[in-house]
Amino acid sequence: MHSDGVGGPIGTSRGDREEVPLLTALYDATGPIGARQIRESLRLHGIELSESTIARRLRELDSDGLTQQVGLKGRTLTTLGRHRIGVLLRADRTATDLRHATQVETAEDVLNLLKARRAIEPEAVFESAHLVTPHDIASLGGLVTDHDAAVGAGDSFPRDLALGFHRRVTAHSENPLVQAMLAIVLDPSLDRVEAALDVILEVRHRDRDSVAEHQAIVEALAAHDGALAAELMRSHLSRLIAEVEAFIERYDGALLERLIRWNGRGVEQDAGWSPQPH
Repeated sequence: MHSDGVGGPIGTSRGDREEVPLLTALYDATGPIGARQIRESLRLHGIELSESTIARRLRELDSDGLTQQVGLKGRTLTTLGRHRIGVLLRADRTATDLRHATQVETAEDVLNLLKARRAIEPEAVFESAHLVTPHDIASLGGLVTDHDAAVGAGDSFPRDLALGFHRRVTAHSENPLVQAMLAIVLDPSLDRVEAALDVILEVRHRDRDSVAEHQAIVEALAAHDGALAAELMRSHLSRLIAEVEAFIERYDGALLERLIRWNGRGVEQDAGWSPQPH
């Protein structure tokens, strides 16, 4: 079943890797084009398909209502086809933006990431205060307890506990836009940045501060005080920003960038890691 309105269902098009380049070639064309012209267009983008394969796929796209034959001139996109490629291209741009957003490599990138988190996470915990259950509170409290024990035992860089707390405490938001933004700023590919933050906090002897701040957030959530939980999260992330700025001022941003690049190598054990003030 297809909708002939652009706001309706996308349809039942065979979604394989050939669909996007074929629809894109038709989208970019100034008029109807045939299999030979599409083949040349695809070649310019490094895609090799035979004319017979293209012709077969075009017939399938016709049956899906995405393309239409225009006499002997070739094919064009239907309204549904234009809607379909628009959705696919937007999704591709979004994926590209996500890749760029999670390519944190410089000290400035780290600060930008933390500032983005400061804008998003307080809203998520504000909403969480009205949704968390006693079981959720107990689970969050357990993370804080484990974090405290790790720091007390001298276990360096408990990034899974610290970042795990942020992921779990913000997971209750039912706002799809907030959740989409959280998926970016808390993406697993950014764990290496959290590792660098752990180093900074230990160097500056502030690693216990995060434990206390996390505990205060849990207590605000347990009291269902969303405004307080949001303010505590905002203050917590503001302190992390200040810690990074002070570290950069004292040791130079290049060291932070080295910490990020070391990702997963056990930064605390790397022989090259010994911060010296500049």
